Amino acid sequence: MTQQELLEELNKKFNLELVGTDDDKFCRWDATSDKYLAELKCRRAHYNTQMIEYDKLDCVKEEADKTGKEFLYCVSTPKGIYVFNISKLCQSNYEFHWENKYLPSNTDFAGTHRKSKKVGYIDVNDSTLF
Repeated sequence: MTQQELLEELNKKFNLELVGTDDDKFCRWDATSDKYLAELKCRRAHYNTQMIEYDKLDCVKEEADKTGKEFLYCVSTPKGIYVFNISKLCQSNYEFHWENKYLPSNTDFAGTHRKSKKVGYIDVNDSTLF
């Protein structure tokens, strides 16, 4: 599934009215609406816990809080689509189990350059819309 297909599926099933931010290559989130800022991830493998970068969570949640929106983290895997309301998880003091990991520098995990990133994990059972 591509990010565009994920965006279309989210809008079709949940009427989220998300619009992609593709035109702004410096934007830290992938889609927006009157109610939400959304990060879209399309994974080729399924894991029962989904990884989220701390820097991404911190930046997008801060902007969501400033604008009165909620931050959605939307992940597609071969087993389905999972939507996590990060704003609500943070309000409930969700335990992300933050740790530093040495990971590839780009999102698709290709290439040879690696760097340390602070990451956390969200159990798929804690998805909010599916």
